[in-house]
Amino acid sequence: MSKLMVKITSLSSAEYEDLQSYCQRISKKNNSNLYKLEKYLGKSLMVDEDLMMIRDIILTVSADINRLPDLIIADGETNEGL
Repeated sequence: MSKLMVKITSLSSAEYEDLQSYCQRISKKNNSNLYKLEKYLGKSLMVDEDLMMIRDIILTVSADINRLPDLIIADGETNEGL
């Protein structure tokens, strides 16, 4: 599989990052929101059913983001047991 890149733009420039590292980075950002939310609320997300659901959604999205590079099939590639 060819190396896929993600274009990261800012106000002053455009940089490129490989898809794997980009997904890992945004997954970690997503997970850090759990800790920020717990700190803001002053309690664990495991103490309330609604908060546990929010926690589960955030963790599921992070896991899906991490798996994304393995799930992408670029044009011209075949699905060889993925």
